[in-house]
Amino acid sequence: MDYDKIIKDNEKMIWKLASHFYGIDKNDLFQAGVVGLLKALKNYRNNGNTKFSTYAHDYIFGEMYLLSSNKNIKVSKDILNLYKKIEEARYSIAQRIGKIPSNLELSEFLNLSLDDIEYACSSASLILSLDSENEDDKDMYECLGKSEDLDTKILIDDSFEVLTDDEKKIIKSRYFEDLTQSEVAKKLNMTQVMVSRYEKKSIDKLREYLSV
Repeated sequence: MDYDKIIKDNEKMIWKLASHFYGIDKNDLFQAGVVGLLKALKNYRNNGNTKFSTYAHDYIFGEMYLLSSNKNIKVSKDILNLYKKIEEARYSIAQRIGKIPSNLELSEFLNLSLDDIEYACSSASLILSLDSENEDDKDMYECLGKSEDLDTKILIDDSFEVLTDDEKKIIKSRYFEDLTQSEVAKKLNMTQVMVSRYEKKSIDKLREYLSV
């Protein structure tokens, strides 16, 4: 395998990702990016659904992030604003059609290129994911403000009927499988922002049901 060619083919992306960091030597960031690229290459399986460059993005960014001891990450306002716009559209469409729209559907809806959609989502959501690695796990009963007795557990199980399929999956993953929001996002092919929104809405629904 020609590793030099693979690095050369992807060096533009590596340098672009390095530009999101400051206070760190760019050459050091590039070398960290190459490590991430080679890790991605080792794990990549070409199934026709994901381009290698898209798959490698998180590996490259992750290695650069680890290099940044003070975690001073610089993300352009344009990327953050685009990400916010994409997430608002994703949530709005999901509420209307009853399922999470794909990036391709978002691309067509927002009249943006698929590459722009994937780059903005990957950059912003990875930062959110890395920044929330130490998020506190919450107990379902504590979150709902209820006592942990058998009757309450049965009532909570019944209350799941008020949730949509996606909401059920998120609540079960978060509170019964003890997964973090970032882990749930990967499992359900969502973004962490989507998981957070659905989780909050689901808890509100359950609270309302239990208060009747």
